[in-house]
Amino acid sequence: MTENNSTHQLIPLENVVLEHASAGIALGTVRRFEESLEQWRLAAQLADANFEGDDLYYWVKGGYGAALHDVGRHRDSIAVSKLVRAWTLSLRQPLASLTIARSYLALGEAENAYPHIQDVHRLVGDEVFNVFDRRYLADIRRALAAKA
Repeated sequence: MTENNSTHQLIPLENVVLEHASAGIALGTVRRFEESLEQWRLAAQLADANFEGDDLYYWVKGGYGAALHDVGRHRDSIAVSKLVRAWTLSLRQPLASLTIARSYLALGEAENAYPHIQDVHRLVGDEVFNVFDRRYLADIRRALAAKA
């Protein structure tokens, strides 16, 4: 995160980005997905303009991609999440891969989801069966069998 060298505090713009992201998280947890998306969109706009390439940029984009999925904007969710997939995988975090897989599954494109389901499995093991909607259980099994 960017710091002000004289005070070692977050710079004000970074605080604004984090406030929007925090509001997006809170709204998402109470299933107010449209409002959550708006907060993530504001955070993403600021991150795009001011923090591209920083960890904050990638973290915000990951949340924005997930929020897009939550409102059914699956193609947009995939596009945004693909921007941060390598970053999240480098941190051994499944969010981007999970979001991409969920979006492809929602679109009925299970085969496109397979590599991303496999990413999630590499990171969380058999917990993969609990992080996807149960209706996709057969697709998860096929993805893991295709990996073998």
